[in-house]
Amino acid sequence: QLPNVDDFNLFKPISRGAYGKVYLAYKRTNAEEVFAVKVMKKAEMKYKNMADRVTTERDVMAHSNSPFVTQIFYSFHSDQNVFLVMEYLIGGDLKSLLHVYGVLRETEAVYYTAQIIQALIYLHSNGIVHRDLKPDNMLISAKGHLKLTDFGLSKI
Repeated sequence: QLPNVDDFNLFKPISRGAYGKVYLAYKRTNAEEVFAVKVMKKAEMKYKNMADRVTTERDVMAHSNSPFVTQIFYSFHSDQNVFLVMEYLIGGDLKSLLHVYGVLRETEAVYYTAQIIQALIYLHSNGIVHRDLKPDNMLISAKGHLKLTDFGLSKI
């Protein structure tokens, strides 16, 4: 049986983007496994003519097999919303890290830059152009690895 929104507890908003809100969530059957769930209103998607962007974002993540691209686990919809259930990356985004520290040490900058380059090599070799590369769209895992996210403007 395919999952739906009733299978998840969306308990804390963690960000707001141009296309919707992202919530911290867990499956009701397993509170130990945490996800990031992007919720987008269908009416707003239609009004902003962004259904294609949501489909692109979902498709890029669903077909990706790179450790440098955020993983999606499920996508589904209700009468009013579309949901993308993705891995939760506890380290936040690179923009927030830069805001806290101001600048990165050279070793950190090289470390993150190498991971961005690996992500871009993977995407480009698979015919995908991100087209919205910025620190806000670079998330950091619990192990300190960087992953690209927000593929709504991507070109396949």
